[in-house]
Amino acid sequence: MDIQTEKLLLIEQLIQIGDTKLIEQVRDLLQSGSNPVVGYEANGKAITQKDFIKMVEQAEDEVAMGKYQTIEELEKEAESWK
Repeated sequence: MDIQTEKLLLIEQLIQIGDTKLIEQVRDLLQSGSNPVVGYEANGKAITQKDFIKMVEQAEDEVAMGKYQTIEELEKEAESWK
């Protein structure tokens, strides 16, 4: 089958769907192609490419403003945990 036929069959199936949640899942799936999941947080929440880029930009801004800890500072802090 060619791509146009596949698209038309998919449209026909979508028209028949009466479940809003399923439609939302299809929409999310289609949208994820332009903003794919690139990782997950420790709690299992997905991190999209756009969110990851925002996180990196924020981290770069914090470094530029001097908001970071050196390895030596972290090691000193870790010593107090013992």
